[in-house]
Amino acid sequence: MAIVGLGGLGKTTLAQLVFNDEKVCQHFRKRIWVCVSDEFDGKRLTRSIIESITGSECNLKDMHSLQRILREQLRGERFLLVLDDVWNEDHEKWDRLRALLSGCATRGSKVIVTTRSARVASIMGTVSPHLLNGLSDQDCWVLFEKRAFGFGGAVKTPNLVAIGKDIVSKCAGLPLAAKALGSLMRFRRGEREWVAVKDNEIWRLPEHENQILPSLRLSYNHLPSRLKPCFAYCSIFPKNYVVRKETLVQLWMAEGFLIHDYNSFETEDIGNGYVDELLERSLFQNGDEDTDGVVRQVKMHDLVHDLAHSVAGEEGSVADEASGYAFREGCRYLSFVYDRPISESKPLPFLNEANKLRSFYFIAEGNMKYLQQNGAQVFRLDAEGGMLEADNNKEKASKPAELSDILSSLKLLRALHLNRYPLIREIPVLIGKMKHLRYLDLSSTIIEVVPPCVGLLHNLQTLNLSCCRGLRMLPDSIGQLSNLLTLDLEGCSSLQSLPGSIGCLKNLRKLDLSLSQYVQALPASLSRLSNLQDLRLRHCYSMRDLPVKMKDMKSLIHLDITSCVELTCIPAGIGQLSSLRTLPIFIVGGKTNCSLKELGSLSIEGQLYIKHLENVTNPHEAKEANLKEKQGLRSLRLSWDKNVYRAPGQSSDDNLSDDEEFGSYVIDFLLLHNMVPEADLVDDVLENLQPDTNISELEIEGYVGKKFPTWMMDLSLLPNLVDLTLDSCIRCETLPPLGQLPHLKVLRLRLLCAIRCIDSSFYGGHAAFPVLEELMISMMFMLQEWSGTSEGELFPSLTKLTLGSCPLLRELPSNFPSVKHLNMNMEDELLLSNLQEGAFPNLKHLHVGEFDEDSIPEVISLLMESVESYSVESKPRPQDDDPLAMSSLCFAKYPVYAGAFAQEEGMKEDELPD
Repeated sequence: MAIVGLGGLGKTTLAQLVFNDEKVCQHFRKRIWVCVSDEFDGKRLTRSIIESITGSECNLKDMHSLQRILREQLRGERFLLVLDDVWNEDHEKWDRLRALLSGCATRGSKVIVTTRSARVASIMGTVSPHLLNGLSDQDCWVLFEKRAFGFGGAVKTPNLVAIGKDIVSKCAGLPLAAKALGSLMRFRRGEREWVAVKDNEIWRLPEHENQILPSLRLSYNHLPSRLKPCFAYCSIFPKNYVVRKETLVQLWMAEGFLIHDYNSFETEDIGNGYVDELLERSLFQNGDEDTDGVVRQVKMHDLVHDLAHSVAGEEGSVADEASGYAFREGCRYLSFVYDRPISESKPLPFLNEANKLRSFYFIAEGNMKYLQQNGAQVFRLDAEGGMLEADNNKEKASKPAELSDILSSLKLLRALHLNRYPLIREIPVLIGKMKHLRYLDLSSTIIEVVPPCVGLLHNLQTLNLSCCRGLRMLPDSIGQLSNLLTLDLEGCSSLQSLPGSIGCLKNLRKLDLSLSQYVQALPASLSRLSNLQDLRLRHCYSMRDLPVKMKDMKSLIHLDITSCVELTCIPAGIGQLSSLRTLPIFIVGGKTNCSLKELGSLSIEGQLYIKHLENVTNPHEAKEANLKEKQGLRSLRLSWDKNVYRAPGQSSDDNLSDDEEFGSYVIDFLLLHNMVPEADLVDDVLENLQPDTNISELEIEGYVGKKFPTWMMDLSLLPNLVDLTLDSCIRCETLPPLGQLPHLKVLRLRLLCAIRCIDSSFYGGHAAFPVLEELMISMMFMLQEWSGTSEGELFPSLTKLTLGSCPLLRELPSNFPSVKHLNMNMEDELLLSNLQEGAFPNLKHLHVGEFDEDSIPEVISLLMESVESYSVESKPRPQDDDPLAMSSLCFAKYPVYAGAFAQEEGMKEDELPD
């Protein structure tokens, strides 16, 4: 196994603790420790292993003789071998050593490897590596304290202790740093000397006093030459700064750091590989997960950041107002951190002297926090920190001449990042003269217009205008950006269309229009972008049409149309896009008459929502969709419009009020058998839509078949299902044996109008629903019986139960002792009576719907006092100004409810009845 972590983190120390443990000594007949370090030479390593076993020098030079001696020494012995400080990433060398050791190893022998590289661990290891994390500040202080204040050390005064704890914060969990700094302070007795170290970066300490950076520098020295400038470039980011991987790669591209090792790789792919390598070598750390659970950000350990500063020399700097805008004369890569509100003043006058600058990266995090805490003085921010609009004093935003002052001396600039720079309303014409510019980020600014001169930036690779909410249009000259790879327009909520010249961007790889809520269609010319790989249209709520000739976009990998609710069809021929992996929505039929079998040739991954399955007239077409072979699919939603199957004369659910809709569901049940003949085809359609066994989320909605498919009855075909929703399956009379799904955590049953009984067949045997955490049973109008099971505890892991609109249900199968969250309607007599009898004894959180403040049952009042939190949702009632309009009130915690109700009724809170 491998122990992996940053230099100085304690990998060798941990391995030594294991190596010298008494039980380990008794278990292994021979224990061998070899320090591998820089050079991985087969002969030297074999000789070192022999010397460690025998305790004497080995002078053999012939490899055959060395192998023979090693076999003799290890034959029949159970051994532990520690290979400390391994750097080698050569598969063949490791394979030869592994073969040699395997040939003479007795069962139970073990090899431990310590390394800074996850890649080494993956090559050598046969089990998951142990990833070593840093120490807490308290543990670092213990190490520091022993070194600094130990026998003969500094006098432990309160002032030195306070300063020492600030110094320890520099260690960032690294034991080596804590011990080295403790030793450094041991013979420094005065407060001034301690303050000097506290206020200095570790990389600025005198080399003869610095034991930390030499250890870390080994990681840099072992980097391939192609990675060294990329690593040094990261010195421009402040400590603890989290940067998106995509942004980092784009900046590296702008600087020309990405070398095409293989012609088959795109530049972006090479950059992503570089990021992964630096992660594997522990020089990067993963940042926080995005909302979808994917980590797309990286950061640096504080001491690695010091290392980057050290190797970058005078080329990389971080400037701020506190440092007096200082940066070195030869600086090429610069970031500027502005920590106070930017109003009318210009904070960047010093850039007039930065004529050698290649990258400028503006960071205004302090400014954003100030605005959020003190109210927007210049800008109003949305929940994500993006700028919604300027205040009434728009003249405070800069005139083009002011930005021109910044740009006039930066003629060699390759990357300009002005995200959230509040003084930009217009892009100056001067920008057209920046011939070397390859990366331009003006995101979250209040620019309204992009001037035609932007078309002169022929070397531009990245143009980021995301969250420019005032941006109304792009110029036709945008089509002249022949080298543009990424165009980011996410969140440009005022944008209504794209120019037709967009089809001239032959090298464009990524186009993001997400959250552009007024864009209704894309230019037909977009289909000419044969190199486009990533088209993002998430939450484009007005999007109605996609380019008809989208089948010509042969390189398309990701077509993200999540929440494009107005989209009515999918272009015919989309099945010809053999590289397509992301297609979250597929609409059957429509004006393009797109066939379900178009999915057959696509290897869709992630999620897939198939709409309007009522348009499938031949069950064989569903089989040709080939869902069973889509191994990368994790979430599948299948939806029919059940109104299509109503016999003539039956009403539709569309445009009904809540009460009318409730009635329509009852009618659904009463007229279950009075449907058009086509309804009988639906059983075979669903039968042929069997997904791969890797599916973890499944939803079936509007299904009018009479029974669930065989692949839902045989649970071996759904072994990984975690989340299941059955909604509006109005004719199914029995449920599958869902209790035996081993990983099912969430189950929602809604509008299953023909289900009368939930019994033992639902559980499918003993130990049912072993990990189910959340259960919803809602609008099951004919459900009369819900029985328990005598085989083990019922729902042992259930913590959240939603139950409502089951008017015929007579009793519950359990008192649900594990449930902590309960959602119910106030008039549910069954639940009220069970609550009175002691059901839900461990309830912590309560939500009550259909709340009637005029008649609160006593059991609900008592629960509101005893639970940790609760919320109520009142019955809809007419609003005062419009008797036809309904409102619904939600409150949390009883005192909050009382105050809100008083305000609603125009009463003072002390006038409320007791």
